[in-house]
Amino acid sequence: MIKKELIEVPGLGDSSGYAYAQCAVAGDFVFVAGQTGVDENYNVVSEEFGPQARQVLENVRLALEAAGSGFENIVTMTVYLTEMSFGREFLDIRKEVLGDTLAPSALVGGAQLAFPSLLIEIQATAVRSS
Repeated sequence: MIKKELIEVPGLGDSSGYAYAQCAVAGDFVFVAGQTGVDENYNVVSEEFGPQARQVLENVRLALEAAGSGFENIVTMTVYLTEMSFGREFLDIRKEVLGDTLAPSALVGGAQLAFPSLLIEIQATAVRSS
């Protein structure tokens, strides 16, 4: 039986008050909860898409590293955008941040996120670094 371990992620806010965990590990798999463009105090970093997208990727990085993984170990990623018009900008930012790291992913447009000021959310699954 595989045991689930919840991971505390330094630099991300305490999500327990929202009834979810930022990150969990089961076996060799790392599951990162949907991350948004907020800082560790849950303040939206900007009303603009670019800064939110960079913050989301930073939050995913923090969660992966806390679980003993990294961008290079992402198995799949789901990206939710409130407007599909942000798609090209996101792809450029993802390339800038992740470099040549490739993983299967989905890009969903027109999603309504938890708060109206949020423009992007990313959920990721990875494996632990060996």
